[in-house]
Amino acid sequence: MSNLLKYDVIYILDPGATPEEMTAVSAKVEQITADAKGTVLKKDDWGKRRLSYAVKKHRDGHYIFFHLQLSTEGIAEVTRNLRLLEKVIKFSIVKDTISHLKAKVKPVRTGKSADTSGAHSTHSRSGPSRHPGSGPSRPSSSHSSPAPVNPTTASAPAPVAAPAAAPVSSAPESPSTTATNP
Repeated sequence: MSNLLKYDVIYILDPGATPEEMTAVSAKVEQITADAKGTVLKKDDWGKRRLSYAVKKHRDGHYIFFHLQLSTEGIAEVTRNLRLLEKVIKFSIVKDTISHLKAKVKPVRTGKSADTSGAHSTHSRSGPSRHPGSGPSRPSSSHSSPAPVNPTTASAPAPVAAPAAAPVSSAPESPSTTATNP
């Protein structure tokens, strides 16, 4: 006997299947699991739903979900039987590789300095950034602000006004002020 692994099995039944036929398919999966010394961890009947595309000329299907703990030989037998059953129009079997892992909760970071401008990098790696626009001008700690603020333009002085143009007079210029080119 090989190692028992966890699998997610989802199959879609013909929408015209009777409740007895649906029960027969579920019983077949459960029987194969029991014969292979596996366990049914969870069984869900998701009901009749609209398919996103036609499968074997059907637009609707009845979804059934199983979470099984089974050997590789047992899951091969489940796959073979789902392929042979006429009422099953589509199925998917996925090896569950992360159900045993617990969610890792990251601790809340507390700032050690009063500098919250975001001009310093919090990354420990040096070198060029992989993401464009994520340099020192973009604050790394302000994820809640609606738009990033560039600290170099936020504290820039007001623009200086251009010098005023000389007043235009309607009188003709005198020959002494006009430059001539020989």
